Amino acid sequence: MKPFFLFLSGCVLALPAFAQLDAILLRQAKNWKSGETPPPRLLKFPDGKIDEFPDCGLRVIGSDVSDYISQLKNPELLAALLLDYRAQPETLRAASTRLIALKGTEHVATLLASHSRESARSELAVLAQLLRSPYAAIQVARITKEDVELSAAEQALQEMRSDLEAGTSWADAYRKAADKHPDLKDRAKDPRSVRTLVCYLYDSVVSPTGFDILRYSMATDLPPQHLAEVVRANRGTRVLKTSEAVYLYHTKPQ
Repeated sequence: MKPFFLFLSGCVLALPAFAQLDAILLRQAKNWKSGETPPPRLLKFPDGKIDEFPDCGLRVIGSDVSDYISQLKNPELLAALLLDYRAQPETLRAASTRLIALKGTEHVATLLASHSRESARSELAVLAQLLRSPYAAIQVARITKEDVELSAAEQALQEMRSDLEAGTSWADAYRKAADKHPDLKDRAKDPRSVRTLVCYLYDSVVSPTGFDILRYSMATDLPPQHLAEVVRANRGTRVLKTSEAVYLYHTKPQ
């Protein structure tokens, strides 16, 4: 009888908790019809006060924990933050992306696999699943045919590729290419302009499908047909074309 009593007690204790659900909100959800705006309190619980203006990205530096974690250089501290069950989701996100930036995706995947108990937390379980995909840390420069004829654009980025393969740093190789291809139209309008026709398009860690593991978003500016090749190789520097632009992909070691 004792096990039955415990089971029954558990059911009785659960009933008041269920009774605390907001009947009005449940009714709004039940009555919702396709095409209508979802109930505001389901979009932002509990008050339903939604910011109708999109976030412009401007905020006070230091107002988010990621501002501090992004400055950390100690992998052991980052791992400790990532695996602490008391860490808030914002801390987990910031610690994981910073640790990936410092040590690479394979390091973080191995860390999670070796701490299966801690990694059972839903946020870390999702991260572990995401890390099953291959990734490459890449920097990308682009010249569009609107600015430069494609054959000339390809030649310019091939020269940049040669500099990188000779051991020149990305910063120096990009600066050299940018200086050789100024935006003359913009500078004619404003002599102080430093605009260039060589766009520094991308710098992050991406999967073959275009998922950016550091930003948790899709790299929509990168042609999908290029990413599979670049991520699969995961080394070297490539110049690839589309009908609209020429791209230079430089793979950084992780």
